[in-house]
Amino acid sequence: MNLWEIAVKRPTATLMFFFAVLLLGAVSFIGIKVDLLPQFEPPEILVITTWEGAAASDVEQEITEEVEDRMATIQGLDEITSTSSDEASAVVLRFEWGEDLDARMGDARDQVNIIRRRLPDDADDPILIKVTSSAMPVMLVIFKAGPTFPGLYHFVENDVGKLIQQVPGVGDVSVFGGEEREIKILLDAEKLKAYNLSAQQIASILQQEHFNLPAGSFKEGMLEYQIRVPGRYKLVNEIGYAIVGTTDGKPVYLKDVATVEDGYKDASTFGWFDGARSVVMMITKNTDANTVQVSNGVKARLEELKGSIFPSDVDYVIGYDQSEFILNSLKQLATTLLYGIVLVFLVTYVFLRRLPGTLAVCGAIPFSLIATFIAMRILGYTVNLMTLSALTVACGMVVDNAIVTTDQVIYHIKMGEKRQIASMLGAGEVGSSLIASTLTTLAVLLPLIFITGLVGIFFSSLSVVMSLAIVSSLVVSLSFIPMVGSKTFKSQEDKLFIHRYSKRILTLLERNYALLIDWALRNRKKIIGLALLCAVFTVVGFTRIGTELIPKSDTGSVRVNFRLPEGTRVEETERVAKDVMAYALDNIPELENVYIYGGSFGDGMSALRGESSNTGTVGIELVSKGERERSGFQVAAQVRQYLNAKAGFEAVSANVSSPIMAGGSSKPIVIELYGDDVNELLKIGDEIKKRVEGIPGAVDIEITQKASRPEIWVDVDKERASLLGVPTSNVAQALRAYYYGVQLDEDYWEGEDNYEVWLRLQPDQRHSWDTLNKLLVPSVTGDMIRLTNLATIKEELGPPEIHRKNRQRYITIELDTEGRSVGNVATDIEKALKEIELPAGMRTEITGDVEDMKETFLQMGLLILLGVVLVYMIMAGQYEAFLDPFIIMFSVPFALTGAVGALLLTGSYLSLQGLLGIVMLIGTVVNNAIVLVDYVNLLRARGYVMHDALVEGGSRRLRPILMTTLTTVLGMLPMALSQGEGAEIWRPLAVSVIGGLSFSTLVTLVLIPVVYSLVEEKIRRRPRFVEAKGGTSR
Repeated sequence: MNLWEIAVKRPTATLMFFFAVLLLGAVSFIGIKVDLLPQFEPPEILVITTWEGAAASDVEQEITEEVEDRMATIQGLDEITSTSSDEASAVVLRFEWGEDLDARMGDARDQVNIIRRRLPDDADDPILIKVTSSAMPVMLVIFKAGPTFPGLYHFVENDVGKLIQQVPGVGDVSVFGGEEREIKILLDAEKLKAYNLSAQQIASILQQEHFNLPAGSFKEGMLEYQIRVPGRYKLVNEIGYAIVGTTDGKPVYLKDVATVEDGYKDASTFGWFDGARSVVMMITKNTDANTVQVSNGVKARLEELKGSIFPSDVDYVIGYDQSEFILNSLKQLATTLLYGIVLVFLVTYVFLRRLPGTLAVCGAIPFSLIATFIAMRILGYTVNLMTLSALTVACGMVVDNAIVTTDQVIYHIKMGEKRQIASMLGAGEVGSSLIASTLTTLAVLLPLIFITGLVGIFFSSLSVVMSLAIVSSLVVSLSFIPMVGSKTFKSQEDKLFIHRYSKRILTLLERNYALLIDWALRNRKKIIGLALLCAVFTVVGFTRIGTELIPKSDTGSVRVNFRLPEGTRVEETERVAKDVMAYALDNIPELENVYIYGGSFGDGMSALRGESSNTGTVGIELVSKGERERSGFQVAAQVRQYLNAKAGFEAVSANVSSPIMAGGSSKPIVIELYGDDVNELLKIGDEIKKRVEGIPGAVDIEITQKASRPEIWVDVDKERASLLGVPTSNVAQALRAYYYGVQLDEDYWEGEDNYEVWLRLQPDQRHSWDTLNKLLVPSVTGDMIRLTNLATIKEELGPPEIHRKNRQRYITIELDTEGRSVGNVATDIEKALKEIELPAGMRTEITGDVEDMKETFLQMGLLILLGVVLVYMIMAGQYEAFLDPFIIMFSVPFALTGAVGALLLTGSYLSLQGLLGIVMLIGTVVNNAIVLVDYVNLLRARGYVMHDALVEGGSRRLRPILMTTLTTVLGMLPMALSQGEGAEIWRPLAVSVIGGLSFSTLVTLVLIPVVYSLVEEKIRRRPRFVEAKGGTSR
């Protein structure tokens, strides 16, 4: 017993089955997480090693190269990149996608055990960090305050931050700006000289005085006592009375040679919001956390804290919230889905002219999509841009099978069959062709899971969800539709006003289409000639379309990142950022809010992100797309024009932040320049930059390698220093104590709060050449020796950081595009690079999105060929023949013609989404040809001569072909026309499918009958039907 027979004979059981699917699907949907993108983990491990006081070049030689050499032996390693900066080495191990990262993490730990013994003694042990997709912030919270602003940083960092970290799903919390309390011991160089004391001596004494130590326990009787030595200073002013030496038998107190201040750290970061000084909190989430839930949890916790622990003058605003873009994008896609369903209903009703049949067809949409939710829950998928887009695209496709079944069932009812018989007969006649058409669609969708890399992760979930929806639609069309048809379908048409005109139009179309087929069969050479012209247009059209990896999306978030000349103080960086903020406040009418932050924490992660005292970020948040006339890209162009006219930047960019960054860089085109000498690389890099600046469409061009900065070198005369009893280490330690400072091991505690205690020179002396020339350093005998007596002090230039890739130094020139496609700009760059004569040992590579695009486009091209082969094989197996599938495959090239024409007409670039549309077309456009050829063969088997079978079969199948085409096209039309958040990402997909399917359908209706007749007459050797042996027309 077939599926449709079971459904018709057991309607109650069938209905309960589908209700159960709806119920389980609804329950599954409630438990599915909502996020921006599918969950994924980059196959990367970060190795961070710190070495206090070391310069970037020393870090490279002593740490980075050692780490790279050992880590290069790990299995599955794709590439190694590293950044060596002052005091920190950051090495990124990037593995092949699909590698077991937990196993590789174990291998890296084994190597760290070996590396540890080879590093400098005072370097810290390497730290291994598994890089996650959640490293980007999901929220920025801006805190403002009135009179209590000096204590705002401490309040946000210690009170608010700790409570925010307790919100489920929150990962890391970083705080920028504000003033951080610090206990300062500011040494006076002149007084140290007078008392013959060194900074190291004072630091050593304070370390011994300011500490707590448990000393054990003793027992007496039935009690056990714990012995403690509470040596920490309880008040700040107590520190000044520490005895640090003697002179003439009298004690020398710390306050005699230094000033003890309860103040704030020297500014290393800054933060402002809408023109007011602020503290910026950056929040990331755990890898498996739901972005929307995390955001809602943070907002709820902030409101709770505002009513309980916030001081009266402290307030906060949400500067950036990724969940808003997610929800707006998903809402837009959901609205698009709803519009698609409405359009599908209208088209179906106009064609069928029967409400029960129309409702049955449209019922295939919720049943198919909701059934997919069950599988998504089981597979652990989230509702994200990829999966919801898949459901939106599937909206118009899942009704195709239902339309064909419904049309055939109604046809038999009109012929006088009873509803039950008509339902089983109609479903049985189209069942094989529906299975074939479903398999052809699956044949091109499922291979998408074989694409490697990040793009493969994105598309795998999309292809699986679409495949599940289409399979569900097949089950619905062969069970639910016959069951409903056996109970509710009728031969009488609804007699609405519109139906009279639609019937006349359809009848006229069928009549004229029959005449068109008859003309085409008598003018086959003309039809073949027109088809060849279309093929030429397709080839030429592909060469005219620009290419990009993923379309840019207007998120409404404009980011300005800038870098000032090396050596610039953070105060100057803050001033420049404030100027940009003021410009945004005065000149951008679409502005919702603007915030700035910058500087560096001085750790390994800061080095990896390129943060330093001369770097800053300006975040410009615009009102929603519906409330503004200009796009985010137009605003970014305005800001970019202002920045380019402003002098003083070493590098600056203004662009719209992207929700999807497939490559490793924030910019789509990256030129890598390899060599050994950083200064030579910068020289050639500057020449490349100037060449690229002349290429149309290239904007925000930046050399990421920081220029050499001014340094002071203290060149110790080792012979003279030895005679004076001063080791070089004493010189280095003394200078470090004077300038960098010495942090006491024990913090100063005040209740439950602790604050760092630092010892260094007074600011006016610390930033004076005169003081540097007069400094004293201790000898091994305790005497103080003037620095200039044993060393030469001179100004030099040195690299602030050194970048390496695969154990070779390199720099990068990164750029964005505007007004031209990434592919076209990259082609011009390749030509420009060939004209530059590089010194021996140097080479260039173009990476970023360009590299990913070439690799992924190649994979997609191979998958398209694989799809064509699989589709042919499926049809050959279905028909048990080779020629019929050959005929049907002629509809595929003209899908490409339509897709190319639509992309050119709308000005869209060929992106991954556009290629995905082409892949889908291969499995979709053949369905119409399958339906047509299948019915023509059925008529010929009944005795029709070939010419009449083609004319009759074409006119008879015109209605379901038009219905399936229009439902798919109109189902995707809202996606193509949408102007909401995230619409730019999926517009090329909708455009390519609409153009390809529409044009291919028109060609199929004319070309397939012509090719069919040519194959039957010229190629097929053995006739298959009775009419070929003298049968007559019916």
